Amino acid sequence: MGAITRIRQISPYFLAVFAVLFIVFMVLQDSSCTSFRTSQKTPDKIVVGEVNGEKIYQNVYETRVKEAIDQQKGQNPDAEIDDEQIRTQIFDQMVDEILRKQEADRLGLTVTKKEILDVMLYNPPDFLTQGFKDSLGRFNRQAYLDLVTNPDALAERYTAAGRPEEEGRQAVETLKRQLLQIEDYMRVSKLEEALRTAVGATASITTPAFAEAQYRSDNTFAAVKYAFLDADRVPDAGFTVSEDEIRTYYDKNKEYLEQKPARKIKYMTFPLVPSTKDTQAAQKRSADLQRLLATAPTTAARDSIFTIEMSSKSGTTVPFKTMNEVDPMATTVLASLAQGDVFGPLNTVEGMKYYRLDGRREGTNPVTKASHILIPFGANKDSAKIQATSVMARAKKGEDFGALAREFSKDPGSAAQGGDLGYFGKGRMVKEFEDAALGAAVGSVVGPVETQYGYHIIKVTDKQTTELSWSEITIKPTLSGATKQRILADASMAVKDMEEGKNIDDIAKNLKRQVTETQFFEERTPILGSRELTRWAFDNEKGAAHKTEIKNMGWVVAQITDTRAAGIKPMEDVKDMIIAKLKGRKKVASLKSAAESLAQQLKSAGSVDAASTLNPMAIVSEMPQVRDNGALQAVNGEYDVANAMIKAPVGQVIGPIKGNRGWFIFISSSNAKADMAQFAKDKQAIMQNSAARSRQTTYYSWIAKVRENATIVDNRGKQQD
Repeated sequence: MGAITRIRQISPYFLAVFAVLFIVFMVLQDSSCTSFRTSQKTPDKIVVGEVNGEKIYQNVYETRVKEAIDQQKGQNPDAEIDDEQIRTQIFDQMVDEILRKQEADRLGLTVTKKEILDVMLYNPPDFLTQGFKDSLGRFNRQAYLDLVTNPDALAERYTAAGRPEEEGRQAVETLKRQLLQIEDYMRVSKLEEALRTAVGATASITTPAFAEAQYRSDNTFAAVKYAFLDADRVPDAGFTVSEDEIRTYYDKNKEYLEQKPARKIKYMTFPLVPSTKDTQAAQKRSADLQRLLATAPTTAARDSIFTIEMSSKSGTTVPFKTMNEVDPMATTVLASLAQGDVFGPLNTVEGMKYYRLDGRREGTNPVTKASHILIPFGANKDSAKIQATSVMARAKKGEDFGALAREFSKDPGSAAQGGDLGYFGKGRMVKEFEDAALGAAVGSVVGPVETQYGYHIIKVTDKQTTELSWSEITIKPTLSGATKQRILADASMAVKDMEEGKNIDDIAKNLKRQVTETQFFEERTPILGSRELTRWAFDNEKGAAHKTEIKNMGWVVAQITDTRAAGIKPMEDVKDMIIAKLKGRKKVASLKSAAESLAQQLKSAGSVDAASTLNPMAIVSEMPQVRDNGALQAVNGEYDVANAMIKAPVGQVIGPIKGNRGWFIFISSSNAKADMAQFAKDKQAIMQNSAARSRQTTYYSWIAKVRENATIVDNRGKQQD
């Protein structure tokens, strides 16, 4: 049993002890705490990273990593640990902490121990006060302060509980380690708070003119219906862009085409998957078990064989579950077995499964199995109900419900399965659906039932209160050591061939593997989710080859195919983007006459409703609140168009107006102007809210810029002398 668990059992004021030791060892400078912190430092420190010259040492880094892994295991012991992801997160956290400390030093910001002591004594955080609250949530400050002034109480509690003295000392040492972490956490948190205040101070200065403009923009909008001639619907054929046009655009827009250092790689994967021989070995294990079970003369004999195989094949026993908690494939099998019976193999995505029913009982939570057909409301609720009623009538007459579901149901999750929803109990479905299904008899068809999703026709196929318990053995192909070594050898040979000058595409062709080339990526991008692969790419030059193991991908063999230095992007890198942009402009221009003709007809009609009839390319949309932010239905970045819409007179067809992606013709049914009298009344509060919003965005923008401009060296994985 761990020290923490024992302390929890001994003392109802465990968290108070936390506070005691924190204050005593941090503020009063307990010598044993100081020696403990010193003892953690090793003389032969290895530098795993640097931030503007400030070093990150391996022993500190590895300690943080271990703490994070232990914490994750403690929260979820069965979860798979992604070691690389945790290491990346910890390294990034340490970099950010150093950057914040450096910036705080530059700004003259400090956090003293007295500040932290004041918090602990007079305003302790909630996680420390919880142990001092009664059933009504009242904080017993005196008990808290008594323990603050008497830290030996922890040892006394151990002695009083009859625990060995050494055990008490070990518990104290464990708490010291944790309290040092709390000290660091509190210091980092308060330092970040100070930085936020300092950085946000400039953003807090919101002028009345800025606040007024922001208020006007946020509270001015119009209800608009518009026709949109989308240039993206015009075929590319017939639109060409010359080299001169590309060059002219490139030269005019160079200032917007800056790039950071970048790399491009080609890679192929060597997944760590079982070989054909591994699969055959699994099939043989399954056949052997099947033969043993088949030759057993009695149920008891099969039960004994199953029990033995459970041990040798790492089988699992599942406690009682209701039918809705059981996998549908397993339900079908288990429901047909008598207690003690064995069934198998059943081929599943997990492998070949063998089941033994261990128990069946009647529970108190009934579950229902049902299928349904969903008819959404769509644009016309009445039409949806007519269709639902028609399908309902066909189902009641005896037509195959599954076939009707596959034809008419719009529920993507169940339509392909004939509408089957499996078993469900109370609270699993929306109330209207649940009431109808739970209240219907097995075999009956009910509906149409209206829910927020549309109309449902429901067929109840079963009802159960049965709960099942079972054991299962799963036999699946496993990656053998020989297969793993062969995969590694293939990956290593591919790297060797590339180092000798062979082309990655030719190597992949011989190995019957696919080569993928990335886009250019920057140093902060974890390519393929791997920071290690990104680091390698930026530490090497074009042509270098490398292999690395990446979670869920296996071995990845990569080669750097191109590099870019910081500066202006070369024209070849942005050529496709420029061609697309210039073609888009030409397609927009080609629609001008059609837009003008359509606008004339719509103005005569006084409405845009007929736009798609008059011109099949036109898309008619309606927005109840168009704001001055450039966002329209399915079209973003149309600032000029949106601005024109909110300024237009009500009831008048306006257009055509040229946008970035096409032409717009619209009519406003209403508009709302910002209530500037209300602004004048609430001006102070509005300015404060505006300043708060600015402070928040300013801090995050600032810290991102600090990191971007920092010199960060990542030595992890590199050989060091």
